[in-house]
Amino acid sequence: MEKTVPARIAASVADMVDRFLRLGESGQTADEASRIRAIRLSVMAATTPWMMVANLCNALLTLFAFKDSPSSTSVFVVCSLILAVAVYTSYTWLRNRKRGPRERASIRGTSRAVIYAFLLSGLWAMLDVVAYHTADETQRMVLIALTVGMAGGGGFALATVPPASLVFCSTVAVGAAIALSRDPSIVGAYLFVLYLVFAAIIIRSSLAVCNSLTERVRAKLAADEQRDVINLLLNDFEENAADWLWGVDQGMNMERASIRFYEQLQVPEGMVVGKPLINIMPFSTVGIDGLDCRQNFEACLEKRQSFRDQDICVELGGELAIWSLTAKAILDEHGNFKGYRGVGRDVTASRESRLRIEHMARHDPLTEVGNRVMLAEDFARAVSRYDRLGDAFSVLVLDLDRFKQINDNLGHAGGDELLRVVSSILSQLCGDADTLARIGGDEFAILHLSGDDPQSAASLAARIINTLQKPITLRSGSAHIGVSIGIACAPIDGIDPDQLMRSADLALYRAKADGRNRYRFFDSSLDAAARRRSLIERELALAIAEGTLDINYQPLVDAQSRQIVCAEALVRWSHPTLGAISPGEFIPIAEETGQIGAIGSFVLRQACKDAVNWPAHIRIAVNLSSRQFLSPGLLPLVESALRQSGLPVNRLELEVTESLLMDMSSGVEETLAALSRLGLRIALDDFGTGFSSLSYLRRYHFDKLKIDQSFISDLETNQDSRAIVEAIINLARDLRMSVAAEGIETSAQFDMLRQLGCGEIQGYLVGRPMPVDRFEDYLRENGSAVERLYA
Repeated sequence: MEKTVPARIAASVADMVDRFLRLGESGQTADEASRIRAIRLSVMAATTPWMMVANLCNALLTLFAFKDSPSSTSVFVVCSLILAVAVYTSYTWLRNRKRGPRERASIRGTSRAVIYAFLLSGLWAMLDVVAYHTADETQRMVLIALTVGMAGGGGFALATVPPASLVFCSTVAVGAAIALSRDPSIVGAYLFVLYLVFAAIIIRSSLAVCNSLTERVRAKLAADEQRDVINLLLNDFEENAADWLWGVDQGMNMERASIRFYEQLQVPEGMVVGKPLINIMPFSTVGIDGLDCRQNFEACLEKRQSFRDQDICVELGGELAIWSLTAKAILDEHGNFKGYRGVGRDVTASRESRLRIEHMARHDPLTEVGNRVMLAEDFARAVSRYDRLGDAFSVLVLDLDRFKQINDNLGHAGGDELLRVVSSILSQLCGDADTLARIGGDEFAILHLSGDDPQSAASLAARIINTLQKPITLRSGSAHIGVSIGIACAPIDGIDPDQLMRSADLALYRAKADGRNRYRFFDSSLDAAARRRSLIERELALAIAEGTLDINYQPLVDAQSRQIVCAEALVRWSHPTLGAISPGEFIPIAEETGQIGAIGSFVLRQACKDAVNWPAHIRIAVNLSSRQFLSPGLLPLVESALRQSGLPVNRLELEVTESLLMDMSSGVEETLAALSRLGLRIALDDFGTGFSSLSYLRRYHFDKLKIDQSFISDLETNQDSRAIVEAIINLARDLRMSVAAEGIETSAQFDMLRQLGCGEIQGYLVGRPMPVDRFEDYLRENGSAVERLYA
């Protein structure tokens, strides 16, 4: 139901009154306003005695001035009321002065102040009304002075409560206006205007004083709240934190400390306070980082400057601990030192943890020798020492031989044990100034500092090789390994650590290539070879992408009929600036970099496309690398090449090497079986040069054995080679396999092989590798048989 007009008017008036009473409280929360209101009222109350004294004096002065006035009776009544109000107010103030100040005040406190201001100002206004029109000139001057003085004094006395100040000034102004209205002289009008200006200044100043007080009170409340929070945090810190607070005077005598500090010392507070701090601390005779903790800390205090994280070693109950102290130097306004205020904590556990972390960051977790981080740090120190003192140094890079076989035979646990044992052996062989670091799986590096010339590094390398070539006893069995070592020397091979490590790596590769279990020094030819290898690697990738590799074909003929029965596809590469690059150089690089897969795919597809145009009885033989053979995409690749070229499957022959069979995984057997099911032929290339066991001939199915040319080159003069070749031919015949011989260069070799029953021959006597167009010409020229074999 809607409110009536009177109710709406009453509500509007009540709202206006409430907003008037809250004048000066804008922007404050309810809690904040109540606290600031209490302070405003208390400030106003503090001026009450002086205000009442002023009212008493002014009232008595008025009685004396108007004792002969026609309106003396009215003046006496009004002044008596003023005196009564002043006496009662003073009595109330005296009775309540011992009460503590209130923390909060409601709006009713402001209302009472406004009512009080209205009552007192109303009496002074009434005095103007009843006395001004009958007063003489002197009496009027007294009234004017009293009116202005009371308005100003009351306005400023009530300034902290703007509604009361405004009511006081306004009420006095109304009384003055009524009194002056009864005197139509121009002087009265001037006086009233001047009073209004004066009242406006008083009211504006009152509001300014109120705002200033509010800002100060709010700042003080914030500071008090912040202080309370800080005290609360400090109390909580002292009660619960592991750290403790401490303070000393300018003489370094203990002034105060947290309870926890006394608990750490296990002494009562009375035995510590007032004594020198340096004598209180239970310093240990054991120093930190070679420094005497007592002397170091005393020197730190004597500087009279702030310090941070000053570690000292203490002894408590027979146990060592590390305390970390931080302090701020306290200075007076003149900059004179007045003492320290600081905090301390026990950092024993954290320091141990930090040391463990630093150890882990610089050491290999398996072998506990250094890692690359430690090696880099010691490298930098070695370079710095060389720059200052000219001390030469060397770096040795070691790689364990046959580690993979040990890891496969004994498992990863056996491999890890071997690495730990080897690390221990190397640590014993190295000098005290040397740095040993594990930088890879089975790869180590030694920064050798004890020699002035390369001979010292060579001596160390020789001792390592001689020691590690002996059997090493492990829990899981005995391990027979060796080690290959590459050496680079500073400053002969440079000073930069990265350059030296690279040079040592190149020397290591040379040691491996020369037969392993030996050491080699770096020389410039290794760097040139490395740069050429890097260049070939980049250019080979470009050649594969652009399809600039070529395929040559070398014929194989039947030893009895001299008829061409097969051609082996051989990849060739002719670089526009490097010239012809041997397969023996770029094929190993392709295998290491993973590019052999793309090369093998190109050769297989192109060979099938070329061979489909040849006579139907001629097969095409394609070599497969171990990486390509073990690829899961081999079978789809072969099927795709045969399908796209249209070459019958029985005309394709794939050649694999014995090294492939050293991987005894089931994947090898499954791949060989799958290829055989396709109907193509599988030849075992370079037979007799790699694998020491012949059991794989029983396990795997091969269609042909190819005798390596190393047995053919001295076939005419070496009886042992002849016996081996004859045995291979007989073995192949008994296992129902054909046999081919490589590297035939003379008619005598050909005749001897034909007499021994060799099925196929290949070599320069038959024909060199040639491009496809020349090979097709060769086929046309030797359609029935290879004529040159008769010569």
